[in-house]
Amino acid sequence: MPFIRHVKVYMEVYGCAANQGDASIMQGILLQQGHEIVDSLEKADAAVIVTCTVVATTEQRMLSRIKELDGKVGKIVVAGCMAAAQPELVEKVCRKAVLLPPRHIHHIVDALNGGGVYEERAKVRVPRKVELRLNIPIADGCMYNCSYCITKKARGNLVSYPLEDIVEDVKEAIRKGCKEIRLTCQDTASYGRDTGSNLAELINEIASIDGDFMIRVGMMHPLSAHRILDELLEAYGSEKVYKFLHLPLQSASPKILRAMRRGYSYEMFKEIVDEFRKKYPESTFATDIIVAFPGESEEDFEMSVNAIKELKPDVTNITRFSPRPYTDAWKMERMDTKVAKHRSSLLTCIANEIAYERNKRCIGKTYRVLLLEKYKGYIIGKTQSYKSIFVEGGKLGEFVIAKAIEATPTHLKGISSPNLVEFAS
Repeated sequence: MPFIRHVKVYMEVYGCAANQGDASIMQGILLQQGHEIVDSLEKADAAVIVTCTVVATTEQRMLSRIKELDGKVGKIVVAGCMAAAQPELVEKVCRKAVLLPPRHIHHIVDALNGGGVYEERAKVRVPRKVELRLNIPIADGCMYNCSYCITKKARGNLVSYPLEDIVEDVKEAIRKGCKEIRLTCQDTASYGRDTGSNLAELINEIASIDGDFMIRVGMMHPLSAHRILDELLEAYGSEKVYKFLHLPLQSASPKILRAMRRGYSYEMFKEIVDEFRKKYPESTFATDIIVAFPGESEEDFEMSVNAIKELKPDVTNITRFSPRPYTDAWKMERMDTKVAKHRSSLLTCIANEIAYERNKRCIGKTYRVLLLEKYKGYIIGKTQSYKSIFVEGGKLGEFVIAKAIEATPTHLKGISSPNLVEFAS
């Protein structure tokens, strides 16, 4: 039964870009149907929390937040991965919560009405709340089965959305003022494996759309990326595509990669990075490492350390192994916490030094920068290689020329101008 009057909805979103994309769709549906998105609980009739449960600490944070919301608002909808993977935990802390799994987000209004019979639909040709940057889900689920990953339980097997519908959604977002299109799913490089298309074809179609905007391609599984490497390298050639590669290594040890069921070797991984950097020398490479995976010896860990020293990523996301329920790794013998902390700390120091050295190479260079957000008196823009550069002045959504004058491990600082003349000397 639909609401008679409009409802004020407060939403909190945690976790990955896929969750952000789901949230924009839920917000779009609510707004289209006459409801209101508010910025605080005090103004709200209902709350929606889009949850993440990728590691145990995040799980506990989500449960704690759901408890807090329980006493402050009448209706609560729990969306995101916990709604699909761990509904029993949510129900324990908040009996009145209505669960809305990732593949059922189209039913957000039904959920606010108390629930019902849900059906799965593709996340295309749907209302969205469009802002300067927009996460657009191009698929849901994953074609792999890594031994440590609970997201597979939450989002299921790969389902790619129709290419022509995604392109139409992007066109509409650009018409509404979006400047950064972020293609997202659990593994963007697997897009189309179930439909006869592929990621490179999708990038080419989106890049051919009229307008001044940028495309950020989300995380890729190395095995999927390797299969379409040549086509992918060509598709990245468009000036509208950020030269940004997010490729999680997780470990460089053959033994640990097998235990993780990742399906590739370090040599295969390095080939992708080498080819990408050969074609796009100024590109940004981001990776992920899990330290202290069950069975990781000192030698295994050293392989990962040496890999980071060799690959020199611009960004390294380091996570201590966190056992997740419903995964095979949940049953494996866990490593001593002190060892895990030491390895994480050591690798973090090495990765930060490398990131700093990589960013220092940018000092004195000029870049075309898209200004996207404000932060403590600065405006943060993104270079063509998706490096963050902090500048003073400028208008959000515009492209400027910026000269990097300072570097940190995480970002650049610069001075900006509408054109190159100021920096000609």
